[in-house]
Amino acid sequence: MRKNLTGAVLQLALLVVGIPVVYLVAFPFGLTAKSLLPPLGLLAGLVVAGVMVKKTEQPVSGPLTGWLVFGACLALSFAL
Repeated sequence: MRKNLTGAVLQLALLVVGIPVVYLVAFPFGLTAKSLLPPLGLLAGLVVAGVMVKKTEQPVSGPLTGWLVFGACLALSFAL
């Protein structure tokens, strides 16, 4: 039960933190490849987290993987 709660909180935190970060990072640049990476990363992170939660016995690993995907897309957008 505790792992399920932790996973759900991490998933919610990805949304709560991810949406403002997407607006702050992506939209000042206009519509470019660089600006599309954070929103796509957030969407991919949520999808990956949902898939991982259903496929594994560890509910925390899904949201952590989602955070990793989102962070990688943010890092890539800053690198470009």
